[in-house]
Amino acid sequence: MARVKHIAIATNDPDTTARFYIDGLGLKEVGKVDNDIAEGYYLSDGYINIAILKWRQEEAAVTEGSPRYTGIHHLGFEVDALGPAQEQVERAGAVPSPNNKLGMEEAAAEKNVEMKFFGPDQVMVDLSEQGWVLE
Repeated sequence: MARVKHIAIATNDPDTTARFYIDGLGLKEVGKVDNDIAEGYYLSDGYINIAILKWRQEEAAVTEGSPRYTGIHHLGFEVDALGPAQEQVERAGAVPSPNNKLGMEEAAAEKNVEMKFFGPDQVMVDLSEQGWVLE
């Protein structure tokens, strides 16, 4: 069974967006991202994590069929085993994302390997065995 582990929110102003969730809702900053793909913050309430991301590459911003630079970008699920979970979502109609090739070396070095898929309505979901890198 998959477990929701994170939600990614795209924004043009990660500092202000993160500050809203920290000051307004009490989430804790648990990390930062600053690489060729995105800049931003990782926040958590202790159960569900939120990634606040400003995309630096158009390819990484694509979800729901076109680039989205603001709004909810994708849902992340932790799975017991990536291979069987990938087969299951593909049998259910998910289509692998070309984003799976973006940053894979960096992700593997951080032990944060995830596979992204487009589900119904082109909503992106990602699957990971390790959950979230900062847990």
